[in-house]
Amino acid sequence: MLSLVLIGLSVLSCQASVASKQPDIGMTVHSRGADAETIKRQFDLMAAMHVTWVRVDVGWAWVESERGQFDWAYPDEIVSEAAARGMKVLVVLANSPAWAGSSAPGQSAIEPYSRPANLSDFASFARIAAQRYASRGVRSWEIWNEPNTSQFWPPSPDANEYGDLFRVIAAAIRRVDPKATLLIGGLSPKTDSSGAEIPPAKYLEQLYGNGAAQLADGIAAHPYSYPALPMQKSRQAAGGFKDLPALHAVMVRHGDGQKKIWITEFGAPTGTDPAAVSEEAQAAAFSQARQLVASWAWAGPLIYYELVDGGTDPSDKEQNFGVLHEDLTAKAAALALMRPAPA
Repeated sequence: MLSLVLIGLSVLSCQASVASKQPDIGMTVHSRGADAETIKRQFDLMAAMHVTWVRVDVGWAWVESERGQFDWAYPDEIVSEAAARGMKVLVVLANSPAWAGSSAPGQSAIEPYSRPANLSDFASFARIAAQRYASRGVRSWEIWNEPNTSQFWPPSPDANEYGDLFRVIAAAIRRVDPKATLLIGGLSPKTDSSGAEIPPAKYLEQLYGNGAAQLADGIAAHPYSYPALPMQKSRQAAGGFKDLPALHAVMVRHGDGQKKIWITEFGAPTGTDPAAVSEEAQAAAFSQARQLVASWAWAGPLIYYELVDGGTDPSDKEQNFGVLHEDLTAKAAALALMRPAPA
């Protein structure tokens, strides 16, 4: 009996240690015209922040703006700098170039987030990207961005349409790299009462209904909660940080509880926008998110949005999500990440 008790305690101890392990921390990066020297400086700062994942858009609309003409300069630079520092890369595949855009009702052919008219064109691009980067250690792919919103799936989100896209792109990548990790595109919170957004849990149920979610290796989520802290009641109607356990419960009900939820975007803007927070509050939100993810055995990497501010206008929240100012000086959140991780 004593042996059984000791074994049971050992198992519980192991489970607790796994659940409390500090999560892998990542950063989303954007080009914004940065030169090679600036990119190297950004990576030096990420290394100081103990970042282990780098999330980068390999946007089809930007890489192949003209059919058959490819510009890989920025993603090549990111992959090289990450490899030099032992960081892993998560690629986001999204955006349709104008020449490939859908002509479906309600969509403009020049809208970069329109689904492609021919999925085979997008599959060809995904295959070429996988061939280029798999040999360089890139094994993780997020297929599209926030497809449960009309902003990124105009004119309105449709889980069946996205499911078709995911199946085609997943097959294209796996033909190149059978062991690639493929994620359902990051699901955004529902922030209003219109039909422009579908709550993440409901959308994921629809993806299980059409069979797409079962093909994924994990689910990506973007559980923004600002200006509230992660577990506080927030303006997000559904799908914020506090709703992540409910999202995982959907996975459990469908026999996918062993898969991870990757938090591929989480952040809070600083500045003077009504929804913005102070730099100290941004740091506090990041710290609480990190503690929560450490306590959830089903949570994957925690990737912050984003590394560098997109501008200098404090009244525009979209310019102020960075943990670094545009000039690469550190905000409080970056300074906190530079400290040794808690044991």
